[in-house]
Formats: sequence, structure tokens, C-alpha cells
Amino acid sequence: MLLGNCYFNPLVNELLNPEVKEENTSALLGLTGGFNNQSIAVSITGQIKSLGVPVSNAGLQLIGPSLSTQTKATTSTTNTFGRFYLNVFTGPVTLQLTDISTIVNIQLEVTPTSLTVISIDHSEYKISNLEVYDLGVEPPTYLELLFSIPYDGMLVDENNINLFGENLTFAFSEDLEMPGDLSTWAIENVSISPSIVVSTASISNSDALIYLNNEFDAYTNYTLTLNSGIKSISGKSLKPTTIQFRVDDLGN
Repeated sequence: MLLGNCYFNPLVNELLNPEVKEENTSALLGLTGGFNNQSIAVSITGQIKSLGVPVSNAGLQLIGPSLSTQTKATTSTTNTFGRFYLNVFTGPVTLQLTDISTIVNIQLEVTPTSLTVISIDHSEYKISNLEVYDLGVEPPTYLELLFSIPYDGMLVDENNINLFGENLTFAFSEDLEMPGDLSTWAIENVSISPSIVVSTASISNSDALIYLNNEFDAYTNYTLTLNSGIKSISGKSLKPTTIQFRVDDLGN
């Protein structure tokens, strides 16, 4: 009799039979995990290029374990800048890109705070400006690098060394903020290793030219780094960007 009376007590009934609510599905996903107890659901974004050019209007889908049917962003179409947005579980992630008739398989490793490219089965495709952020949160926005000479993965040889001239070329998604001192701006925001000395820069709308004091050496791998001091007039910063390229036989 005591048990029966307690059951019909509203407070006890609420404790024994809590109301199940259907809202906050993203939070539930994060608590319950995905395909194992250690996985949580996150959002990811990145920029895809082929031979240095943004891959726009290409389909990208998550292959393998996906989020609940209430979470729709398991497919994406790259925008004008080659950027995609997807929801995934942390851990190993496989993506498949459809660029017109080319199918590209991409392997990623996702943690709650980082996103690493493990492999891409077409060497001309590169992913940069990777970011992980919480489900339901507005994605970060950056000044985008649209094209550069050199570009990531570029092989420089006697057939294309003339593209360099005496400068490096960069094209961005928005007009650039004009710094007070172009030489200081260039030296602080552009570095090349092994050491190539940056001299100064010129800026015209969304384009920048970086001038160098010495030449590249043949048969050498270079790493070029662009820093976040490169900003647009609207106040967006470039996400720090690394470009790796090789200078091969220059026919000298």
C-alpha cells in the first residue's frame, strides 16, 4: 500500500519515469558517442584544391558510420572557395569527393580539437585550413587563399620556373588590408625554409606579390608559411597556411 501511494506521488513518479524529450539531439549525440563509446559528434570544415585551384561545386560524402537521421550534414557540396562543412564522429573518418568524373577517397583522423589528413588517393588534391568545431555552432570564417604560385604540392622545374619571375603570387577571397609598411608586413607574414629572404610586397585589391632577395636552389624541398597577419579589409584573418613544394631540375 505504501509503495502504491508513493508511485502516484508526482515527485516520485517523475523520478521513476522521467519525461523523454526529443530536443538537443546534438548534445545527446555527444554524450552517447557514435560507433564506439569514445566517439563524439563534431562539425568539421576544410578547403579542397586541385593543382592549387579550389575545387568548387563538388560533392563530398561521409563513408561508413554516420550520425543519426536527424543530423543531415553528412554530405556537402564545396563552395566557390572549395570549402566544405560536415558533421562526423571523432576517430578515423573516410570521405569520398566527386569532382566531375573524378572520385577521390580521403582518410582523416578527427579528435575533439584537431583534424589531420592521413591520406588522399589522388596526389593532385590537397586539403588545407582544417577546423573542428562544436555541433550547432556557427563555423569559423577566414580570409581564404584562392591561388598561389607556388601552390601546395607543386613541382617547379625548367618548364614552369618562369612563373615565379622575381616574386611569389597570392590571390585571396577578399580585398586585403593595406599595411603601413609593406616590407615589415611581408617579412612578418611570409617565411620560406630552407632560407629564402623575403624583401617586400605589393598589394592590389585581393592580390599580393611577395618579392625575394635570393633564388631557389635546384633539387630542394621548400616549406612556405603564411601567417594570420594577412587580413582583409573586412577584418578576416588568414588561417596560418603551409605550402610545401619542390624545386627540381632548372636546366641551368
